[in-house]
Amino acid sequence: MTDPAAEAARRVAEKIIVCGFGNKLYPSDLLLAAREALAPLKELHKLTRDEYGRPGLICDDCDHDWPCPTARLIYRGDEL
Repeated sequence: MTDPAAEAARRVAEKIIVCGFGNKLYPSDLLLAAREALAPLKELHKLTRDEYGRPGLICDDCDHDWPCPTARLIYRGDEL
């Protein structure tokens, strides 16, 4: 399963280590930062819900079929 936040954190960690800052941050710090950055997008791109709270099959913000292209970039594979 993919986790966009984990992949982003890995890419940043590789750059930080090259610059000599690797001993100042933990991988978990990077992962939390990446997930925090994605949080507002998750609020926009989520499943619709009917009046009974059941999930629909359309993205709430962009009206694409779920998962929309943006959701595929911001949700872990097991969240889709």
